[in-house]
Amino acid sequence: MKTLTVTQAKMQLGKLVDQVHGGAPVLLLHKNKLVKLERYEPLDPEYESAELETLLLEGVRAKFTPYSPGEMTRLLDKIVREERKK
Repeated sequence: MKTLTVTQAKMQLGKLVDQVHGGAPVLLLHKNKLVKLERYEPLDPEYESAELETLLLEGVRAKFTPYSPGEMTRLLDKIVREERKK
């Protein structure tokens, strides 16, 4: 897998996109963090309805616990404090 800095990638972005579309993922290094560029194939409900249905059911069946009013208040207070620091 090819690894480049963002600066290096800028010079050859079109070429890298072509390589990724061809199935060769690319890693980009930016400020000591990695980002992976890889081909993405959106689901087509007409042809991939079983896979789409599975993904949707996973989301619906996932554990979900709504926030209590107290939790929402604490979260809002935290966000307000952080915004004021900026």
